Amino acid sequence: MMLLLACAAGALAEKAVSVKMHLPRSVVVNGKTIRLGDLGVIRSSDTALAAKASDIAMGRRPWSGEKIVVDRRTILSRLAANGISASAVSFTGSENVSVTRGEKVFESRVLSRIAEAFINKTRPLDGQCKWRLLRKPEDLLAPGDGDVRLQPRLGSELSGGCLSVEIVALRGNRQVGLARVLFKQLYSMRKLVAARDIPAGGVITPQNTRIEVVSVLRQAPRWISPYGMTCSRAVRAGAVVARSLWTTRKTTVVVRRRKSVRMKIQMAGFAIVAAGQALEDGRVGETIKVRNADSKRIVLARVNSDGTVSPVYNTRGGK
Repeated sequence: MMLLLACAAGALAEKAVSVKMHLPRSVVVNGKTIRLGDLGVIRSSDTALAAKASDIAMGRRPWSGEKIVVDRRTILSRLAANGISASAVSFTGSENVSVTRGEKVFESRVLSRIAEAFINKTRPLDGQCKWRLLRKPEDLLAPGDGDVRLQPRLGSELSGGCLSVEIVALRGNRQVGLARVLFKQLYSMRKLVAARDIPAGGVITPQNTRIEVVSVLRQAPRWISPYGMTCSRAVRAGAVVARSLWTTRKTTVVVRRRKSVRMKIQMAGFAIVAAGQALEDGRVGETIKVRNADSKRIVLARVNSDGTVSPVYNTRGGK
């Protein structure tokens, strides 16, 4: 009698475990609703029971880019709600399943590379400026199955010199996704950097400075050579020597006020030399007032490197 009872209990236990389900770590769902059969492999000696279990709704499909995690407890709860006892179910595989939507993902770096190649080909700039990527686009998600191709096209021109490139995801001739990539013109500018410490009043030379090319968002002012100019204040090595620090180098005074000077008048085939008196200090190349010693007239004269002066034109004057 006891033997018969044990055999009967074993038979009932074997009959109770009538649904077996294997769960993978992750699945991709393309339908609008997640079915239990989408989450794993369901087997049963009762084909009708397996079909019923497979058709149980588990909720909506994930949004684009979303991941839904379904664990064994949730599956047992849904089975029980549909009349299938937890005692009749056994699992193999993962403890839970990550469910994602069926879609193809194009990474941001791929979109940026396509957009940069396209804008440089269709809207090339001269050597003084280039296109700068303002910000990386989000990953592009193309829902559904099948081959998807990317096609770039020019977007709208925005204020401030900005331009957009649109990356269209196409499945056949149907658009299934769109990403916009923004660019702005970037200009090249030369900046002066101290190669070593430059004292206040120090002369700027190729030996104590170097020129570096940087990119800026606005067109740079016309470049002026700094060599031969002086720094209005000390600049440390590695620091930028700003344009506001460049000052014209002061040359030595070669003509002194109230001192006698020789006035040279150069004409075709001959030169006239006269005596005069400087009324101002003068450096080479500067124009100062000079009184002619003979006529007592005051003239404007340019200071020469040899200490003489050359009249440029007369001005009202006298004793």
